[in-house]
Amino acid sequence: MPKTMFRTLRLSRRYLEGLRDSGKKTDIELVGLVVADEDVTPELIEQTVSSTRIHGRIIASPTVKQALLARDLA
Repeated sequence: MPKTMFRTLRLSRRYLEGLRDSGKKTDIELVGLVVADEDVTPELIEQTVSSTRIHGRIIASPTVKQALLARDLA
């Protein structure tokens, strides 16, 4: 039986810009905590995150949090 692991994901501007510049997007699926750095913008989330399924807490500016929630599959 698979175990559910609690984890923390940090979204840095540098990481997301690297995804964008390489033409890639990511799907975020986790149980735990998502922390977006203060310099991450909603536009950067829109450009780099295809979908989310987050069971836990999001620590981010209100606009970035909304951008992440707008991609939620749940």
